[in-house]
Amino acid sequence: MILSFSRESLNGSVRRLLCALLGALLLLSGAASGEDAMTGNIATLRSGDLKLVFAAESKRLKLQEVSTGATQWLSEAGEDGSLWQIALEGPESKTSDVSASTLALSHFEQRSGEVLVEWDGDSAQGLTSVQMKVVADAEKSLTRWSLSATVAAGWTVVRADFPRIPNIALRRGLKFAAPAGWGCEYPVKPGMSYGATYPSVMAAMQFTAFYDAARGLYIGLHDVRGSHKRLVARADESHASFVCSNWLALEPGQSQWRLPYQPVIAAFRGSHYEAASLYRDFTFETKWGKDLTLGHRAIPSWMRDTDLWLMPAPEPLENVEACIEASEYFGVPIALHWYRWHEIPFDTLYPEYFPAKPNFAEGVRKLQEAGFRVMPYINGRLCDPNSTTWNEEGGSRWAARKEDGEPYTEVYGSKVPLNVMCPATGFWQDKIAGLVRRLTQEYGVDAVYIDQIGAAHPERCFATGHGHPPGGGTFWVEGYRRMLDQIRRELPEDKAITTEEDGECWNDQLDALLLVNTPASAAARPIPIFPAVYSGRAIAFGFQYIAPDDLDRSLPWRAKMGRAFVWGSQLGWVGVGRIMDPKASTEAEFLRNLSRCRHLAHEFLAEGRFLGELQAGGDNPVVTGEGSAAFSDATYPISMPSVLASVWKSEKGRVGVALANVSDEAHEIALKLPLEAVGIGEGEHFAVSVIKAGEPSPARKTADREHRVTVGARSAAVVVLERSHAQ
Repeated sequence: MILSFSRESLNGSVRRLLCALLGALLLLSGAASGEDAMTGNIATLRSGDLKLVFAAESKRLKLQEVSTGATQWLSEAGEDGSLWQIALEGPESKTSDVSASTLALSHFEQRSGEVLVEWDGDSAQGLTSVQMKVVADAEKSLTRWSLSATVAAGWTVVRADFPRIPNIALRRGLKFAAPAGWGCEYPVKPGMSYGATYPSVMAAMQFTAFYDAARGLYIGLHDVRGSHKRLVARADESHASFVCSNWLALEPGQSQWRLPYQPVIAAFRGSHYEAASLYRDFTFETKWGKDLTLGHRAIPSWMRDTDLWLMPAPEPLENVEACIEASEYFGVPIALHWYRWHEIPFDTLYPEYFPAKPNFAEGVRKLQEAGFRVMPYINGRLCDPNSTTWNEEGGSRWAARKEDGEPYTEVYGSKVPLNVMCPATGFWQDKIAGLVRRLTQEYGVDAVYIDQIGAAHPERCFATGHGHPPGGGTFWVEGYRRMLDQIRRELPEDKAITTEEDGECWNDQLDALLLVNTPASAAARPIPIFPAVYSGRAIAFGFQYIAPDDLDRSLPWRAKMGRAFVWGSQLGWVGVGRIMDPKASTEAEFLRNLSRCRHLAHEFLAEGRFLGELQAGGDNPVVTGEGSAAFSDATYPISMPSVLASVWKSEKGRVGVALANVSDEAHEIALKLPLEAVGIGEGEHFAVSVIKAGEPSPARKTADREHRVTVGARSAAVVVLERSHAQ
């Protein structure tokens, strides 16, 4: 059925009569039989468990219902129920913001499995028409949305807010998952606020989800090019909302505009893991995810085998003895992340890292001879305006520039202003590639850590001569991809490159990712979104920043390392001096126990696929405490089971249940074994064994679906399940 509206308003009574007659015809023809149907001014779209209802009222479009089963996700829309908003720039610096609430609906049509909507525009506001289409997937509970427009002469689309869901209903137990670092879960209540720019640590992936104890609503921004966008979710006293603002490359003269990807709204049963699984499926369509399997990537074997990361003291040669002592204590492969190896102060005069401190080359060699892998720090994004690069090499020309021509300036702990460079420029790509080349080839380091690439958000750049259109779009992602391609072409064999955080668009070009910026706060709790999507495909190390008093408080440290263990991260990222301090001996023991157990369980924790967290029963009391934020005076509450548990499946088809006991007492816990993950049916026998640090147990045959295992104080274990005829 099609509803078309003229520019002149129809008489209200005539319009109601026509709608009634059209609805009656549909009923007589059997069109309103529970399938996708349009009745009068109402269009219903179904896709599996997902149901969408659109209504045309007074020449305005309203998303009237989004439901999964008996769960209605929407409240009554307020004054602005717009599903989209478009910002434009026009002649003589005019600006315009146009939305579905400001334009008149001109066409509303339902076809089999899709809804088509069109609005009449106004050339004085920059658009002559806008089109939206929603298509239901025939096999999944999923809909794909598209937005396009005809642009008036002299006008350019700057930003498109799409999708907008302005009226998500509040209810008890509703939660919101954000793709921040490892993942963050927010209780949806008045005052909740999340906002982040993709790609960056706080928006590392392109999806979010709302969910309760049983069902969820997935919002996926399935953009294979990784373009510049901002994700915002908020809640007030009446409702919650979500909007994705797409910042576009400015392309004057473009009369036909289309959002370059199709957002997805889908239904799922479960919580954040099931939402992340939907996104995981999408990542195989992207250039950074399609060939991303650890078994097929050219990552150095030493990087795969590393279990523990430590940070040495900065002075070359003086740090060797302490590192050797730590190696003898922990007894696992260790890599060293070396900060302040250069003569310039930290976060000052970047990128003039040379000369290195005296004896740096010899210090690297001594550490390598002691069995360590050495990875120094550089920053891949910032340039000090007092540096030689900026003032004598013409670096100022290649900084990212605001619309007013000024650079983007940031200030960190050094209090020194640093300017953001444009990654699309050959100058900056060559500069960073040259630093990596010198460190790996002249100094022989094993890896180079390039700070901020995966952590800091993109900026819109309006400089001329940078080889990209002004504004947003994809130049940021593509520029860093060219930089990393250049680095990898010149990288000697067995060397690696890493970055800060997990902005996903470069996962296929990086050997490992430092994940430490996930917020530790009272507003949200960490959840394992990253391993749900990228386990077995990317290597993570670290967990969260270690606050100054974490080791003294004990529980914050153990919570971070315990989660790191069960979520598959390479452990540690702590200073050698801090963890080897005699006052930290108990916490060092905890880290050693976890590291040694992890070393025996690479099949699962390093190479397997994360299948989600598991609630361990039995003797598993909740532990509570408080932690300190790493860079402020704030604190956050901690409440977690004594024994954390997660499920992993190896490429061999075996399943491992990872367990970490953060308490000072041993606990005998009861596990309901995830036999379905191994394909074991009710009553079938299987083999079960337990990996502990230094004492793997022999497999025994059983058919019992519940398994009890004692996990020692401050220790870890992995329960292994497999089909077997072992006795």
